[in-house]
Amino acid sequence: MLNVRNLDDQTYEQIVQAAEGRLPWLCPQWTTHNASDPGITILELMAWYKELQQYHMNQFTSDLRRKLLKLAGAVPRPARPARCGLELEPDRPPKARLERLYTREGIPFELEEAIPADQPAIARIQLVQGERRTDVSEFLQERRVPIQPFEAAGDALRIGFSKAGGETLRLWLDVDESQDPPRNPFAPESSDPRVIRWACEGAEETQVLRDETRALSRDGYVTLRRRGDWPAGEDGLFWLCLTLEEPGCEGAARLSGVSAGRYPALQQESWATTRLFRAEAGGELALNLDDAQARDCYPAVFVRTEERWEQTDRWRSTRREDGLDLWVDTDGAALDGEDNVMVLCLDAMRARDLLFDAKGLPGETFFLRLEGRHALADRFTLLCETLGRDGKVRPALWRCVDDIYQYGPRDRVFTYDPIRETVTFGDGEHGALLQGGQGAVLAAELTVTFQDGGNIPGGQELEFLDGAGIVSHSPATGGAAAESGEELQARLLQELSHTDKCACAQDYEDLARQTPGLRVALAKAIPDYDPGEPTGVSRSPTVTVVVAPAGDGERPMPDDRFLSAVQRQLDRARPIGVMVKVYPPEYVDIHVTLTLRGGGEALEDRLAEALGDYLSGSGVGVGGTVTVGDLAALAQSVPGVLQVRGVALRAASAGCYQNREGDIRLPRRGIPRLGKLSVQRLPERVR
Repeated sequence: MLNVRNLDDQTYEQIVQAAEGRLPWLCPQWTTHNASDPGITILELMAWYKELQQYHMNQFTSDLRRKLLKLAGAVPRPARPARCGLELEPDRPPKARLERLYTREGIPFELEEAIPADQPAIARIQLVQGERRTDVSEFLQERRVPIQPFEAAGDALRIGFSKAGGETLRLWLDVDESQDPPRNPFAPESSDPRVIRWACEGAEETQVLRDETRALSRDGYVTLRRRGDWPAGEDGLFWLCLTLEEPGCEGAARLSGVSAGRYPALQQESWATTRLFRAEAGGELALNLDDAQARDCYPAVFVRTEERWEQTDRWRSTRREDGLDLWVDTDGAALDGEDNVMVLCLDAMRARDLLFDAKGLPGETFFLRLEGRHALADRFTLLCETLGRDGKVRPALWRCVDDIYQYGPRDRVFTYDPIRETVTFGDGEHGALLQGGQGAVLAAELTVTFQDGGNIPGGQELEFLDGAGIVSHSPATGGAAAESGEELQARLLQELSHTDKCACAQDYEDLARQTPGLRVALAKAIPDYDPGEPTGVSRSPTVTVVVAPAGDGERPMPDDRFLSAVQRQLDRARPIGVMVKVYPPEYVDIHVTLTLRGGGEALEDRLAEALGDYLSGSGVGVGGTVTVGDLAALAQSVPGVLQVRGVALRAASAGCYQNREGDIRLPRRGIPRLGKLSVQRLPERVR
């Protein structure tokens, strides 16, 4: 353990006293040490300065904290905008991507995706379970009590649309995730817990482009694309059918809502965006910029020649409802197979605030005028006049970094201070030196947000500027400021408390429970045990991990996908030379016969509940021992039981061992369950 040194360990008086005490040895001729002496005045001044330096050296600043955490590999999380879902009616007019909406307080939001002109409309929802069909339109569209759409393989959920829309169909599904234990976050390589087939009835083929729900395991969008015509059914509706092909082992899916008119919106404003294009030959290049920011922007067009990026005025444009058409003359552009046309779309109302005149001084700083907003630093880019290695000055893109002092004299970087709303460039030693000139700095990519100030409650508060009416929306969540040094330190300490390597049995169990995408109810590590060996004793270092899913019923069993996912998780963390084997549990029925005195209504039911909870809970555990004494004490505590005279146990499974006292030792992978309960009541004593 390293001890923290206190560098501010002297007061001003102590420093002066120590210095005056050294004067007879340093300068014997100096005999007057009064406060009126000019030498003493200088000494007191230096003592004050020393105390000031000690104080600053002893401070643990936020910048120092970040630098030390970076040495430990901790990277702070950037600022994030809040996100909400807009609920739009099918007859709403189309909207371009990045179209802005505002709350009554003036908080802006931008559409993350375009709203098409031909929107589908849900008219009816049916559950198909065997021969039974149930209409659940009211429940799912009003988001009431969650519904379990599938009971067994072959069950289906049919969604009928009054109009089909385009070739691409997108749905939002609300999934009830309040089950315990909660599902672990998915990893990119995680498999879905069940298999669902999506099909537009009557269409040639239906392709799933994106399934954020992971087979109805969490909230998200599902995007489908069909091939061929989609004919309407006899009732005039276009039916989409979700069929459960493999139910999995982790419990049934629970739906609480389905929507075809939900579109995501982010609490942000795009003040500057950059788009790069590639002209294959000289002449006029036609470009289509399909979003509202480009439609309303002030464009700045650059063409890359053999030597540099040069701004050009040889272009013309036409604005559309959903974007901007641009034609650029590319004569003179470098035709080397790389991007040679760059279009900067600047917010027309703020274009002057995004252009800066530079003096070319070391550490030059510019004020951004964000008016309380915060720039998303991970997307922040500036186009600056830059001195190249050949001595020529050319425009180049510079990126935003956290700490400029770790970069060299040619690195094109700058820092952003969200408190002061400024950007600062290097001094030529740490970070490249900015070149001076009029309009030398231009914002190329700048998106601003109110961070956690954009987390607003759901309701009807957002409205488009064109007066199309108020839009209903879900609560905006997820907005957060950039992670501070204290928050980063707390997160690092929490991450260090969890291991990604298996050193003991508890590590195997913890990592098995944390398998991405699974709901793991049980994980038990058994060292030096191999079920594949006749005697169970492993000939090589082996750890067997018994796992069970959080499924329905009293005896949930893992399927092959579940076992394979846990196996991959543990194989990445096991030590070299140790073999890990993942097995399902063995459920053992324990038949109990109780002889007791007592009575009361539903006594057998109360006993069965108490004994069942004890056996299936943590009372015995995997491979434990079911003891007669524990069950007798538990039965004695049940209300209505006066006296327990005898307990007899019997196991209905091979591999169990029962001793002379009647206790039953389970197999190494055994989990007890209450089988048959027999209660023999003795007559009460007559006094």
